[in-house]
Amino acid sequence: VNTSPNTPTQKGLLNIKSYAVYYGQDEIDKLSKYDLVILEPDNYSKDEIENLKANGTIVLAYLSVGEVNSGRSYFNEVKDCILGKNPVWNSYYVNVSCKKWREFILDKRISHLLNKGFDGVFLDTVDSAIYTNQKKEVIELIKKIRKENPNIIIIQNRGFEVVDKTSPYIDGVLFEDFTTTYSFENKKAYYWEGNDLNWVNSQAEKLKSLREKYNIIILTLDYVNDDEMARRCIEHAEQYNFIPMVTKDIYLNTIN
Repeated sequence: VNTSPNTPTQKGLLNIKSYAVYYGQDEIDKLSKYDLVILEPDNYSKDEIENLKANGTIVLAYLSVGEVNSGRSYFNEVKDCILGKNPVWNSYYVNVSCKKWREFILDKRISHLLNKGFDGVFLDTVDSAIYTNQKKEVIELIKKIRKENPNIIIIQNRGFEVVDKTSPYIDGVLFEDFTTTYSFENKKAYYWEGNDLNWVNSQAEKLKSLREKYNIIILTLDYVNDDEMARRCIEHAEQYNFIPMVTKDIYLNTIN
């Protein structure tokens, strides 16, 4: 059973059939057709979030834990915690155990998001913390987020090298690039094949057992070139009873 006192069942999380990740603006009517949405929090007012929730949609805020973008209003506040640059996304890796970063996330950002009406957070860039050799630090941060916010919904993006340690403290995992991988060079998606596909499916099996053990939900997100690819991605997710989303937009600024 999930360790948070307010289990995901109470929040209707275990009953969701559809979800969307959307970093654009507006589109409240389209978003309200989904059971769960993950939004760029700076693009929405408290009223808009309340409207969505009134329709029964669970609304989560994007929160990067392993990187920070220079376009963020709070960049200067945390820039002392920067480790280096991620050239793909033009953002910066952060030192997860940096006091300023931890205090910003735990004392400021999360309370700001909850005050805005969000039901919880979507923790992105956990992989970046792993990539910069901060496994222990990111596990501690996620545990602390849960300890200080026992009743919120927490969904983690990927982070497979730490997920067995973080699963007791989260409500779900999003498996981005589940069936396909996107090439920025060629501007198109490709199916995982061979050893890569075997690795993906072994992670899927691991997530299935963590789902049983901790009552968490598993979402998948795939970038696709066409409808046939979308169909195959959805079928792959459904083999595991995961909840799929497919999109042609790598920047997640459109809703299907």
